Amino acid sequence: MINNGKDLGIDSSRVAISGDSAGGHLTAAVSLRLKKKIKIQVPIYPCLQLFDMQTPSYIENKDFIPEMLTDISMLTYWLNYANISYDHIDTIMANKHTSPALKKSKYADFISPKWYMTEHIRTESLRKMKKPTDFGDEKLSKQIEKTLLDPYFSPLMAEDSDLKDLPLTYVLTAGYDVLREDGLIYYQRLKKAGVKVHLAHYQEGFHGMIFFFRGPIPFNVGIRAMDDLVEFLKKNL
Repeated sequence: MINNGKDLGIDSSRVAISGDSAGGHLTAAVSLRLKKKIKIQVPIYPCLQLFDMQTPSYIENKDFIPEMLTDISMLTYWLNYANISYDHIDTIMANKHTSPALKKSKYADFISPKWYMTEHIRTESLRKMKKPTDFGDEKLSKQIEKTLLDPYFSPLMAEDSDLKDLPLTYVLTAGYDVLREDGLIYYQRLKKAGVKVHLAHYQEGFHGMIFFFRGPIPFNVGIRAMDDLVEFLKKNL
């Protein structure tokens, strides 16, 4: 589409990509690949890393809306995507899937608590977080390390130098969502890298809320989120 805009009758200089949840992951991954060929990227409550399953949002929201997304269901999606056995669910959920060396590496720093936006953390989850251990399943860590650290699999594992050329970005996050910290950390890191990035955070929002902007059961937060996004695109695309 970008390379054949004239044939398709579109302006290839005004391409935006977006997706929610797994689609938000793909949005961030594709933007890393195409960079300046895209004008705007809109990751909506994206899943961006499998390094840390004990972020505040995973702790706070693990059972908030079982029908939408829980910590376990999110992990199973990651395992399916990476072709990792469900036998490792308990190990990964406890953050024992990374070696001591990885826990002290630059990759751990990419998603460390220094990026947390504490004004959006509702509970004492920071105190409840499990401290990094000096142990892990070395065998599993070695097996999955290449996948785990691949920025096209986990966009938050991208180097700062790879983030700096990303297009104008609109990150949409929800307070009641296990993926909240993924999106908020992404916003923080892009801002630090010099990317023009806008954060649309809905503290009362929940995973999947964007679908409830109309229909038989609309939610005010879903309506507001969609209206805000459309207004942003009208001004910037």
